[in-house]
Amino acid sequence: MLQKKVDTIDKKIEDLKAQKKKIETDIAHQLLHVINSHSGFTLPFQTLVGGLIDVIQTSKSDPKKMEEWQAAGETFLKLRNRSSSNTTTKVA
Repeated sequence: MLQKKVDTIDKKIEDLKAQKKKIETDIAHQLLHVINSHSGFTLPFQTLVGGLIDVIQTSKSDPKKMEEWQAAGETFLKLRNRSSSNTTTKVA
């Protein structure tokens, strides 16, 4: 009986790990889209990495800056979602 509970919990853990991996993959694809849509791939790779590290470090030490970036990201994503929904809407 206890082994069955352990097996059930192990299954739930594996399912959660799979969900986490899918979410991380989705985030990575979205980040690639943002980089591409802003011509980020024209920058040297080291510059992109350094900028990303700077963003991560700054977000830990400057909550105000993080709020600004979050607002800019939300605006970009709203515009992106609107433009993608407009491309699927038929014009009469």
